[in-house]
Amino acid sequence: MRQTNLCGIAGWHPEWLQKFANVKVFLIIYGLLGTTQGMAFYYFNVTLTTIEKRFKIPSGTTGIILSGNELSQIMLSLILSYVGGQRNRPKWISWGMIFCSMSCFILALPHFIYGPGDDAMRLTQEYLNEYHNSTLVDSPSSQRDKLCLGITITESCDELFSIVPLLLLYLSQFVLGIGQTLYLSLGQPYIDDNTRRTNTPMMLAYAMSLRMCGPVAGYVLGYLTLKLYIDPTKTPLIDTNDPRWLGAWWVGWIFLGIPMLVFSLLVRMFPRRIDRKHINQLDRISEEEPLKHDQLNEDAEMQSDNFPKLKEFLKALAGLLKNKLLMFNIMASVFYILGFIGYTLFLSKYIEVQFNKSPSEATILTGPLTIAGSVTGLLVSGIVIKHYQPGPRKLFLWNFAVGVFIVLCQLSYTFLSCDHSSATILSANLTTKCNMDCYCDNVAYSPVCSVRTGSTFYSPCHAACSQWDSEKKTYSGCGCATQSLEEYENGSAIYKEITFESDAHQVVDVENIMRPGPCLNGCANTFYLFTFIMFAVNWLGSTCKIGNVLLTLRVVAEKDKAFSQGLALMLVSLFALSPGPIMYGYIIDSSCLVWNYRCENRGSCQLYDADQFRYRMNITGISLTFVGVVFDFLVWRRVKNIKLYSEPDEIKCGRDVEK
Repeated sequence: MRQTNLCGIAGWHPEWLQKFANVKVFLIIYGLLGTTQGMAFYYFNVTLTTIEKRFKIPSGTTGIILSGNELSQIMLSLILSYVGGQRNRPKWISWGMIFCSMSCFILALPHFIYGPGDDAMRLTQEYLNEYHNSTLVDSPSSQRDKLCLGITITESCDELFSIVPLLLLYLSQFVLGIGQTLYLSLGQPYIDDNTRRTNTPMMLAYAMSLRMCGPVAGYVLGYLTLKLYIDPTKTPLIDTNDPRWLGAWWVGWIFLGIPMLVFSLLVRMFPRRIDRKHINQLDRISEEEPLKHDQLNEDAEMQSDNFPKLKEFLKALAGLLKNKLLMFNIMASVFYILGFIGYTLFLSKYIEVQFNKSPSEATILTGPLTIAGSVTGLLVSGIVIKHYQPGPRKLFLWNFAVGVFIVLCQLSYTFLSCDHSSATILSANLTTKCNMDCYCDNVAYSPVCSVRTGSTFYSPCHAACSQWDSEKKTYSGCGCATQSLEEYENGSAIYKEITFESDAHQVVDVENIMRPGPCLNGCANTFYLFTFIMFAVNWLGSTCKIGNVLLTLRVVAEKDKAFSQGLALMLVSLFALSPGPIMYGYIIDSSCLVWNYRCENRGSCQLYDADQFRYRMNITGISLTFVGVVFDFLVWRRVKNIKLYSEPDEIKCGRDVEK
């Protein structure tokens, strides 16, 4: 006879293991699963810009790749949550984490198949040593195109871009979506079913907080890996401030895939249901009737092992769709996610463009602080809801007020940026007297900064530089470094008269010296203000999450709790997470000034119009968040007599009988 409340795996149920079969231990394992999952999600966001550069992927195409996660949730979340919710939920969660682990290993595959890429290898000391020269002057044509050598550059199309990396990235996201569906739709109802309802808010706060700690570790992991060159065994000739730098984005996926497998095994050991003698009526059967108790377990097990019929599935789905309060709550989440998914997915790129930060610098401060705000907000709200048990009207009035505050904060983002007013129109002719003999027509965007004038040039070729010093990491012999202001107005420079953040570079002979990377006009105070506002938004926004989850669990029948979570996942994926990345990707691409081209195929964007980037992204976000606020208002108007904290009637009845 099968046991449904024993901790173990297969036929292995040792007695010493049974003391771990409680909701607190499950909460720790489930939370650590979420931590690892959160690490993977945010690590992907941090390394996204690097992946785009490595495989020359436009942001619009990246959005399509990210939608693979949502496609699997749209296709499978309803059936997986409905069937999994009536079967062994820990077992199904375990399978979900195995899928998440598989997605990590699939993500690393493009690097092992294609390597770091020729563009990255040409910027290493080992590549130069192969040609027995410490300068770029006599290097192959791939390096000559960065210097003014008086040679016409012929574009090589030997290494055509392959669709395989895109397919692998898309497949990894599709597989990840399956794992996330099982984790999110089954885990929270399992916790709620195995603890007192008055304890549910705090339990959810702990689980969600542990999941939110993952992004902090993900940001740190991203920072450390992006500081490594894409091939850690090579010595790069550039540093992380150079826009051509590619970090070791693939390393983190190896470290993330392994712990997911370990945690999937641990969660698999939990029983179908945890013995709750203080709540579950079935577990109050007298010890004098063990056979009857076992028979009840057996009957429940056999009954839940039968897959639900299609008629029952459609009836339950129709009931959820007619539940106005549930649908308003879900649609509020849809539009809040739509309003903020651009900042979540493209935060690194946003900070790079608006505040002139490198990919690693872009997230090492903002990422952990905003996540810390989310974690503290969850814990504080969990404590308040558990101890004070505010009524549903008060709880969702708070959600509405927070939504209004978030809209105002998004509005402030449109005014926070560094000064980009000195940029010229890049469609203008960049050829001038000082570089007319350099033949720079097919040269890729690789900006250099004039140490003397503080002007940024499109490339060393456009600056008429003829030599590269690999020790000092500077270009010399730059004919355009001393050109007149009249010549600047006629072309060559793309940024003029920039004030530097630091004067450390002035120790070299500045007459005709250029250094890699653009001249940065720093605005540290503005960046810190942006970070503080984002911290406040995440802190207050996270205080609303527990109320939203509680409402999703309480406005439906007990047997439909996992199904309502699955419906929420499907609708969020269909209307927010799927179109969101594509929409914001195209919005960002629409502000691009310089594209990377290879063999007449457009690749990733090299330079953005910062003002258009900021206005288009923020106005879109404000509009969508405002719709979410409207749905929050509708929830507040309709929610009245919902019992958020009381036990189900059948459990109360069981207590009365026991008394």
